[in-house]
Amino acid sequence: MIASALFTPAQQKLLGLLFVRVNEGFHLNEIMRLTGLGSASAQRELKRLHEAGLIVSERIGNVRQFRPNKQNLVYEELTSIVKKTFGLVSVLNSALAPMRKSLNVAFVYGKTAKEQEASSDAIELLLIGENTTYGELLSRLPVAERLLRRKINPNLYSLPDFQRRLREKQGFILNVLNERKIFVLGDETDLDDIVKGAADGEAL
Repeated sequence: MIASALFTPAQQKLLGLLFVRVNEGFHLNEIMRLTGLGSASAQRELKRLHEAGLIVSERIGNVRQFRPNKQNLVYEELTSIVKKTFGLVSVLNSALAPMRKSLNVAFVYGKTAKEQEASSDAIELLLIGENTTYGELLSRLPVAERLLRRKINPNLYSLPDFQRRLREKQGFILNVLNERKIFVLGDETDLDDIVKGAADGEAL
């Protein structure tokens, strides 16, 4: 993929945060929490970006915040590249961060995952979790929709409901599982555990 050819995974996570939410400033602990980077990795990448003039920092109270340098000659180009390549995951990840503890997995599927979508196509998002509601989910998505300039169509399932539908071999669920996915929360291993749990439940 283009993103992997241009940037390391750590750089993608950091740029995907800073150059999508360009009007916000983030301190180190926030960056680590939202990107999943360790302290050493985050500080190393921040130093590189700062020394290159791509980001600026300012001390606010007892913490130093980092944000994109909008005066840099390549600011517009870099922002465009980030949004077109790996910004999607970062935006959705940040939007869903408050729900992280109640979600087992979340991923994009359909045309977007296959990289076949038009810019006006909605982003199809499937989420599996517990103790969360559509109301909570829908309150988190408008900011992501504004940033991405795309509508997001969420499909939210509780873990038992998803596994029941899987055991019933419902066509939509089976099709989604066989399609390419872009994981926002969790990964293929987490999804495999859910699928295995459905199979184990069927055997009981």
